[in-house]
Amino acid sequence: TITMTMADADQQSLATNRPSKKRPRPSHRRLRLRELERDAARRTLNGNGMNGSLPPLPGCDDDEDDGDDGGGECSDSGGAGFGTLFGHPYGALPYGNIHLAAPPQLVDGATTAAAASAEASAAAPWHPDIVRHRGLGPYLRLLNDEQLLSIFSYVDGPTLAGGIASTSQFLYVAGHHEELWRDLVLRRWGDCGFEVPDPSVSEDAQGEEIDEKEEDRNRNESGKEDDLSKKQNNGCWKDIYAHNHYSQQKSQSQTSPSNKPAPPAPKRHVPISVHGIYSDTFFRSFLCRSFALRPSWLAAHTVPTLPHAEVTTHRFLTEYEEKNRPLLIKGASQSWPALHTESSHKWNAAYLTKVSQGKTFRATSGAAPLAAKFTMDDYLKYCSSSTEEAPLYLFDRTFAAKCPRLLQDFDGALKESCPWWSRGNVEAGHDLFSVLGEEGRPDYQWLIVGPKRSGSCFHIDPNCTHAWNAPIIGKKRWIFYPPGVTPPGVFPSPSG
Repeated sequence: TITMTMADADQQSLATNRPSKKRPRPSHRRLRLRELERDAARRTLNGNGMNGSLPPLPGCDDDEDDGDDGGGECSDSGGAGFGTLFGHPYGALPYGNIHLAAPPQLVDGATTAAAASAEASAAAPWHPDIVRHRGLGPYLRLLNDEQLLSIFSYVDGPTLAGGIASTSQFLYVAGHHEELWRDLVLRRWGDCGFEVPDPSVSEDAQGEEIDEKEEDRNRNESGKEDDLSKKQNNGCWKDIYAHNHYSQQKSQSQTSPSNKPAPPAPKRHVPISVHGIYSDTFFRSFLCRSFALRPSWLAAHTVPTLPHAEVTTHRFLTEYEEKNRPLLIKGASQSWPALHTESSHKWNAAYLTKVSQGKTFRATSGAAPLAAKFTMDDYLKYCSSSTEEAPLYLFDRTFAAKCPRLLQDFDGALKESCPWWSRGNVEAGHDLFSVLGEEGRPDYQWLIVGPKRSGSCFHIDPNCTHAWNAPIIGKKRWIFYPPGVTPPGVFPSPSG
């Protein structure tokens, strides 16, 4: 029996048609490119912005209350899931909305601009994702949105703003992806520090006020406005980049001998909403920072609670530490100067800025490529304007050496209200790090600051220790999983 594969048959046919010349075999590089092209086509699902990592979006009543001082919690009355506190600043929608897209229609007998554009391009049939198709062209649209953002991450700020984001409507939205500008700032100024423009003051050189229509656009669908929705016009990472780039250019123009005029002062960026952008990639990060928290999600409280006067070393060791149970100790910090209402050392924005003047603190994020250095004043400005998915989290281990006053505002009072906590407590008797000496002792004190909705992912504390957390300003919530239950997104090693 003689068998022949299809490839052999094709080669014989070619050899018959062109007997004197064989078809050259594709190079390894060309084969690799074809493989990448096929992979890109498969991943893009016909060139769209679908992303399987976007969580499901169950419905939430549009007229739900925004809640009280929780800053955006929606009411439990009605609704099957959650909604967002405000619309996407650039108009992006989850990709599933593309199935509801309709061709441009006549409005009051007049053709809309989109319809006129569609009529002008009658040769190209209308497609629900036409903004993306036209904005990227026949080749770039083969890449999915994550791949596009990966490519744009290699572009500098002026090219991203003046080139890519100015090319088309779709690239305008893609070029203003907040994380792109965050990474540009951190890579350029993260090590040396950077200034954050005051979010309450426009960067407009002429001091013109922002159009009231832009402010109205930042209201949520129910017509109400909360702290998070106000942040949309209070600055972003692009504003931080423009502010520091302008300062650098201005300084160079003043020190250089050339007669070039100083660059114009940047205006505060105001997003433009674009219709017809369907992308899970663009919408996911927005959703994570803007969904309305329902009060019922935060109402559960299962952690044991004890007044600080009832806590003893023996009780804590036997009932909580040995059993690996968390404990909430109440009332221990009421006498601390950092919290005392009548204390001149009560921690607030003005006091922290004054005490830490001239000092920088380290801030990190699980999503950011690099850490950053902030002065306390700049970091607090950043907190008042940040609406990103994973805000930079000030996590500084050297604050006591930089600002001894901050340590004095709680350390002595802590040892008085919680004498069982003191490192010199002989009854505890298991300070294993003491064998390393004070100079070799690992870091054990941190100042942690973050804006609303900031936080950390599931993690193990440094050196596998257990942390004592004392909230000074604001609120902090913890999520505990029982031993043996692996939290979502955590992949433990074989050793556990």
